[in-house]
Amino acid sequence: MNELLDVIARIDTRVVLVAALLVLDVWAIGMTIASDASRKEKVLWSGIVILCPIFGCLFWFSLGPKPDLIGGRGRAT
Repeated sequence: MNELLDVIARIDTRVVLVAALLVLDVWAIGMTIASDASRKEKVLWSGIVILCPIFGCLFWFSLGPKPDLIGGRGRAT
């Protein structure tokens, strides 16, 4: 148990923040792809999120296309 705590204590905070940012960026791109936006908009928003990971993700969260998960207009499988 002490060895596990030592490993956890050695993890750098930057690694955790970069991992969290990577997860958020992948989630934002996935939500953009699942949206009903045009292909051009999807490519544009994905590029913004990839090129500017922090501000792009925040910008997408406030203004970007998101799928309509509640309204039932999602993709039929």
